[in-house]
Amino acid sequence: MSESFDRPRDAFESDAAASAAREGGCTVAIHQPNYLPWLGYFEKIRRSDVFVLLDDAEYTSGSWINRNRIKTPHDWTWLTVPVRGTSGAIADVEIVDDGWRETHRKSLQASYGGAAHYEEFAAFFAATYARSWESLCELNVHLVRQLADRLGLDCEFVRASTLEVDAAGSERIVRLCEELGADRYYSGEGARSYNDHARFEDAGIALEYQSFDPPRYEQRFGEFLSNLSIVDPLMNLGAVGTRELLEEASGDA
Repeated sequence: MSESFDRPRDAFESDAAASAAREGGCTVAIHQPNYLPWLGYFEKIRRSDVFVLLDDAEYTSGSWINRNRIKTPHDWTWLTVPVRGTSGAIADVEIVDDGWRETHRKSLQASYGGAAHYEEFAAFFAATYARSWESLCELNVHLVRQLADRLGLDCEFVRASTLEVDAAGSERIVRLCEELGADRYYSGEGARSYNDHARFEDAGIALEYQSFDPPRYEQRFGEFLSNLSIVDPLMNLGAVGTRELLEEASGDA
């Protein structure tokens, strides 16, 4: 990965071993670059040899692309990155101003300052929010790649815009997979109803659907809340504990 920072690599067995253990071939997963995505997003990265960041997909207002949830002492709250416009390719979406950066940094400190592993990530998030970001996509790609690295996920990241595949729907997914030499596509469960299974079969690409039941873990502030940003397990469990959580959810523990 081109962006890196220190992490306890010796705390993990590299996922390269898991990739090598597969029956050869290449597994590809594809997703929009979301803001501080949930645990299931990183489970897709963990199960992939190549993870395609769909940066040329249409931006959807009110989606996970520019916001996510964290837990607070009272319930949960949104962390939202303000952007200009409500349409266009994700790669072209501009961040409106810089005020959000300090708001997000302080929100993380207020919610997780007392968490067991806050200090493990405090410097990283402080450095991220100290930078002025103009592109939502660049911010999201930075966060996804850095946190995947912190978790020891050995996966190649590719931006869809660099592959120049001119197609839509299932045809585009198949051609992206073909471009990357994939023989397996790891798809979100929500796509089961519209994936063209015959097209994948004709291309010799196996379809595997994610079956991810969000595991429970120790949180602060009372009753457990699921499907929060990856920030929540990271702050509560640390990189090692979150990695173990991913392995447990995948049935590898």
